[in-house]
Amino acid sequence: MLGKVELLKLLDDRQIPFSCEQHDSVLNMAESGKLNLVLEGARCKNLLLQDKNGRYYLIVTTACKSLDLVALADLLGSKRLSFASPDKLMELLGVLPGSLSPLALVNDEGERVRLIVDYDLHAEPWFLFHPLENNASVSLSKQAFDAFLRTIDHRADWRPLPDRAVA
Repeated sequence: MLGKVELLKLLDDRQIPFSCEQHDSVLNMAESGKLNLVLEGARCKNLLLQDKNGRYYLIVTTACKSLDLVALADLLGSKRLSFASPDKLMELLGVLPGSLSPLALVNDEGERVRLIVDYDLHAEPWFLFHPLENNASVSLSKQAFDAFLRTIDHRADWRPLPDRAVA
């Protein structure tokens, strides 16, 4: 499995433009929101979900969205979704909790993880993702993100994802 250094080299070797900034480790969106980054881009929430049939979904949504997992399961044709364990995160994508991003799909050699990106991010020109470790962020343009996915034979399934209703 590739690590951060190898991933950044792959991006460079494949002439996918990016910028990278080192920062303190962050474990969640609340900690990420407190970072003062020079890089620009949408901060994305990344979740690895699984269903009872053994299907895995990497969900990418806006930093502030609280997903309705019941409605999302219905949208994806699943009975029920749950969060994948830290062991599954490492086994499938080679990352620890807090380090997940679509860049980890570089390690999905078995193509077991389906990438679902929230349509709410569609108009964003730049994205911020962790490069397999949570102590750095990479800024990619939408075009560079698409180029990266093509080079690793993955595709993004852009869908409007359901927000949990506030009671």
